[in-house]
Amino acid sequence: MWKRVTLACIVFCFVLSGCQKKAVTETRISAEEASRKNPIDPNPASIAEGQRLYHATDCALCHGKDGEGKGVLAKDVSMNTHDWRHPASLEHFTDGELFYIIEKGKGRMPGYSGRETPEQVWQIIDYIHSMAGTQTSPKS
Repeated sequence: MWKRVTLACIVFCFVLSGCQKKAVTETRISAEEASRKNPIDPNPASIAEGQRLYHATDCALCHGKDGEGKGVLAKDVSMNTHDWRHPASLEHFTDGELFYIIEKGKGRMPGYSGRETPEQVWQIIDYIHSMAGTQTSPKS
């Protein structure tokens, strides 16, 4: 039991320290990347898989288990995360921009390229849209 607690504390500290040390810089996304369209039509299966991945890849640690933007790590390192439950939060992003940010990272958020396949990233985006009750980003 104590080994699990110790391991959990080590992982938590590792993730937290990585978030704190990464300098916040402006992320520039090319027009080509921003215009990418999600090739996966939102459906119950893609949304369910996106939800599983959202929790399995630690998105919830910062973005909150329900997408409210108040995850444990976000609070601890004073991150300004979006509330994905509100459609207005998605108005500022195309699906291509969301894909790029998840893949490459932004500010203190690490990139998930290599950890998730492109299909899995698109499924996470489908899930993010489902939180706000939208199918695609209004900007796209």
